[in-house]
This record gives sequence, C-alpha cells and structure tokens, in this order.
Amino acid sequence: LAFQLLLGVIFCYAGVSKLLDTLRFTSSLLGYQIIPLGLIHPLVVTLPWIEIGLGGLLIFGQYPRFTSGSIAVLLLLFTVMVTYAVSQGWLIDCGCFGSPRPADGQKIFENGVMFLVALRFCMKPGLVRPFSEWKQMLVEWKW
Repeated sequence: LAFQLLLGVIFCYAGVSKLLDTLRFTSSLLGYQIIPLGLIHPLVVTLPWIEIGLGGLLIFGQYPRFTSGSIAVLLLLFTVMVTYAVSQGWLIDCGCFGSPRPADGQKIFENGVMFLVALRFCMKPGLVRPFSEWKQMLVEWKW
C-alpha cells in the first residue's frame, strides 16, 4: 500500500508541477532534442493531466493493470530520454518536477526503481489496494 500511494502521489505531484510551470516544462522537453517540435505543445498540454489521472487512479486502486502498466510505459520512456541526454553529455533539466533537477544518473536510478514498482503492480494487480480497502485499514488502525 505504501508503494502504491507513494507512486500515485509522485505522479500527481509531477503532473501538477508541470501545470504550474508550463514554461519550464516546455524548456525541459526542448532540451532533450529528440521530441519533434510539433509534439512539444501537445505534450505540454496533455502529459501533466495524464500523470495526474494515472496517479489518482493508482492512489484509489482503480484499473490496476492498466494504470500501473501505463505508468511503467511512461517511466520507461522518461528513462530512455534521460539516458539519451546523459549519454550525449547534456546538462539539462529533467522536467520531472517544478524545481530544476538535472537529467543524470540519479534520475535514471529513481525512474528505474519506480518502473520496477509499477511493473510489479502491472504483473500482480492484486497488490494494488482499492480505496475502500485501504480506507478501512486506516479506520481500523489502532492509533
């Protein structure tokens, strides 16, 4: 449950941070130099909402295979992009959250860990707890 909530919150936070600073996000995408210019604006407009939606679905345990599989695919794409930037020796903002974070080996590692968690949820969707179940767990918890 902790991994489910953490991954969901990370995706929601990443989406919101992109919405709050679309200029930085646009600049980050341009920095990768592998995204066709015609796709930059559609990505800036849609990707944050996709991240928020997937994060929310994961938090509430809805459509676990689809949700975690989609998150895994996004993380794989993000990791490929960061790895490419690192291999080129570029010092660019990863575009992950609202503050400047370098696209570097640490980001590759972080994405890899999140990818493995999402992949595990995709392969075993029963590990993802629906909201009603984890809400009940919190109610019954001996505080």
